[in-house]
Amino acid sequence: MHSLLPKPSMIGLLPFALLVPVLLIPAVLARAETSLDCLPPVPPSPVQDATLRAEYQQEIGAEYSNYFDEAQAYLRCLEAARSSVTEEINRAIADYQALRLGPSD
Repeated sequence: MHSLLPKPSMIGLLPFALLVPVLLIPAVLARAETSLDCLPPVPPSPVQDATLRAEYQQEIGAEYSNYFDEAQAYLRCLEAARSSVTEEINRAIADYQALRLGPSD
């Protein structure tokens, strides 16, 4: 029968094994987004019927609230994409300037 405890030779690797996921999480969260990663939310359909509005007021309000939350997430995504592209452009400008390809004096 196999023991569930690690072998003594593996115990020294345990802190490293626990540290790897902690190190990888920020890389996943900080992933540079492009505008193609940003999906605009679908706006709620307006309810014209006063009876339906009165009967489903809470549901309609929740739908609009959800839409506004998704719209904020969409705008944050676009801002992250803009920031990422700006950084890429600035790096490209710096790389280009380092080449000194401009007109000679």
